[in-house]
Amino acid sequence: MLFHQYVMAIANAVRDEDGQRLAALVRISGQEAVNLLRDLRDSRRTSLARFSSSIVDPWGEIAIAHVQVLVNIEDKNFVESYREQAALLNLFLRFFVTKSGWTLPVLYTVLRDLRELSDKSDQMEKSQTGKAVTKWREDAARICNKAFSSCVTDRSSAPEDSRKWGIYYTVGLVLKSYFKVQRTSLSRNVIRALKANNDIPPLTEYPRAHQVTYKYYLGMLSFLNEDYEQAEQELTQAFYLCHCQAQSNLERILTYLLPLRLLRGHLPSDELSFRFPALKALCDPFINAIRKGDLKQFDDALNETATQKRLLDLGLYLVFEKAREICIRCLFRRMWISGTSKGTRIPIAMFHASLRVSGQDIPVEEAECIVANMIFKGFMRGYVSHEKQMVVLAQTNSFPKLSTRANPFAY
Repeated sequence: MLFHQYVMAIANAVRDEDGQRLAALVRISGQEAVNLLRDLRDSRRTSLARFSSSIVDPWGEIAIAHVQVLVNIEDKNFVESYREQAALLNLFLRFFVTKSGWTLPVLYTVLRDLRELSDKSDQMEKSQTGKAVTKWREDAARICNKAFSSCVTDRSSAPEDSRKWGIYYTVGLVLKSYFKVQRTSLSRNVIRALKANNDIPPLTEYPRAHQVTYKYYLGMLSFLNEDYEQAEQELTQAFYLCHCQAQSNLERILTYLLPLRLLRGHLPSDELSFRFPALKALCDPFINAIRKGDLKQFDDALNETATQKRLLDLGLYLVFEKAREICIRCLFRRMWISGTSKGTRIPIAMFHASLRVSGQDIPVEEAECIVANMIFKGFMRGYVSHEKQMVVLAQTNSFPKLSTRANPFAY
């Protein structure tokens, strides 16, 4: 496609208000980009500038910037391609704020490409300097936030054709960018701005893909704030809204949802483990140890170097460390079941012995303390008689179901 043909294609799409066609024309990947780059490989801004005023402002400049982006990408100059894409986006936002919702597909495309180029730019600078760089990702987050503001401030368009329908897509990109650069505290400003606008349509009216992304990041923010109950609720909604064939997204959600469900006493089914092999490899050693009440196996899995590093990188180490209490509860229950009478009066020495068999070389006083904690946290029902060195369990429901335990996420 020659450049004058490309310019005419853009002019026709703008005239017809064809957002999908316009988005395809400014995408950095796909057949349109390949065709354009093939015929303009040696073109530069100086040779294209004469076309800048041939169509409605600012699309001439946007077309030229898009060509420069493609040329720099082919030259592996990702930093320069990011700068051109950022300039393109700023030009487009000038046009976007004067139009209605038909331009949203274009906004989605140029923002998505901007984030992709920011990742490659940071990686390029890291390879050159040997130091971790987040400069371009942070700049992309700022521009995505600017796009979010452009969507939220639409007061003139008709409800069915409003720029507000782009709010949750842009919010998803903003939150994703903040998580990438580890500036999650800035996410509160975006969520606060959403809650302050009462004229935004309900989340349920937006595309499910937008809902999933937003719910996932809400869940992750709650998880990082150790509000595990809220995190479980948001991640559960994200999981059930997610498309059943979006394997990587489902796995990303389950990486945090599964450990939270584990604290409630819900173990994953074999079918679920089979569908997500990466999660199976990470979680199976802990789940198998809980099922058997094998505290030594649980501790070995928790202290295994590769697993420990993986859990720390994901921020899941404390959650699995907390799940250790469930393994202790299962160990004590198996000890109680293996007794001949299943009586309600059990010597502390029996609990101490079960811990020793499971690899815990601790004194009897510490074993008594562990039993008292298990009763206090609702894993067992009864009380400890220190004088008689005896644990008196409740006549019924001595070991309540984990799913019925109050405050399962409390430390």
